[in-house]
Amino acid sequence: MTRFFESIIAPYTIDDFFTRYHEKDILYINRNDASYYNPILTSQEISDYLDRQDIFYPSVRMVKDGKEVPNGEYTLKSTPIGHHRKDGIINTDKAFALFNNGATFVIQAGQRYFNNLSHCCLQLSQKFNSPVQANLYITPSRSQGFHPHWDTHDVFVLQIAGTKTWHLYGFEKELPTKNQSFVSKDYNKEPLQTLQIKPGDFLYVPRGYVHDAVADDGVSAHITIGILSFTWVRFFNEVFPQLEAFKEFREAVPFWKDNLDELIQEKVKLLTQKLSELNFKDGIERLNKSYRTAQPQPVRNYFESVCNVQSIQPQTSFRLNEGVLFSSVENDNGFELRFWGKAIQLSNAVRPVIDFIFERKQFTLDELPGELNEEVKKKLLTQLVKEGVVYIEAL
Repeated sequence: MTRFFESIIAPYTIDDFFTRYHEKDILYINRNDASYYNPILTSQEISDYLDRQDIFYPSVRMVKDGKEVPNGEYTLKSTPIGHHRKDGIINTDKAFALFNNGATFVIQAGQRYFNNLSHCCLQLSQKFNSPVQANLYITPSRSQGFHPHWDTHDVFVLQIAGTKTWHLYGFEKELPTKNQSFVSKDYNKEPLQTLQIKPGDFLYVPRGYVHDAVADDGVSAHITIGILSFTWVRFFNEVFPQLEAFKEFREAVPFWKDNLDELIQEKVKLLTQKLSELNFKDGIERLNKSYRTAQPQPVRNYFESVCNVQSIQPQTSFRLNEGVLFSSVENDNGFELRFWGKAIQLSNAVRPVIDFIFERKQFTLDELPGELNEEVKKKLLTQLVKEGVVYIEAL
């Protein structure tokens, strides 16, 4: 689904969302369109995934009445895989027995298993410039996975199948961090709002907003997309290690003195002076690197493309792997194309070709611009295919 963020909050605009709702209030959209999220994920895809015999805990967890079911109740021990034996493979029969007895399936990090969902999460992560995770919750009829709680990240709820009744209690703590989590079985406040979420509906819940949900008649399945936003605390944590460059901040704290108040004030004053010397852009880049490392970057047709790379013809159709986060850095030898924690050194002679590929996204060999001959262009495309930059769409 292209323009994923715009589509899930429609008819609201992105400006509406950030101005009126982000970190401030819930947003509920009733669509009356059960197939709205089919381009992202279907109940059949969920079923196919749960049928597999190669899923390990904690990719799938079981929870019931606010507690995680011990994984030993639904996983296998010492399963032979070649010459190795592994613990933790999900026992399908036992897992569904728990499900039929009221336990919820939690598929964690669904952005790693479902291709369309992975691309959608990547788009969302680029908008927020932070990691995005997608958990799936499949709850049996009239059952509840979790008691009232708040999350320490914002969540987007996309209802896929069945219906679920959400109780929304309001903020107990605004914008809590991971160190400020909250779960309480005995939470006894009355909800401010109760909503029945149907397939195709959307719900945004900001972090710190207490909520719970109960499946109605029939099985309920929804995606919860968590936005793991970088806070200002995290940003300054990335910047302040630069203070090690200054001798004054490498000195030991003199706890042997009776009173440190005056010295602390001196150091605070010095810190204020030194702030202008810190590289805040480096803090941003460190967060960018952390986000790119954490976020899955899906590729398409990688193996098949490598297998067919020797058969490239002038009309062979290629496409840019848009699920990969790229950056370009100039240097004395040309430029580096950076992605996946690696860098490809390229000459300035191929810059028009690379710019064309990233602009057009879909192209053939004989459409590539520039003065390079066909063999040089074919060699470049072969390298880009093997590195995962582009893939062969059709031969």
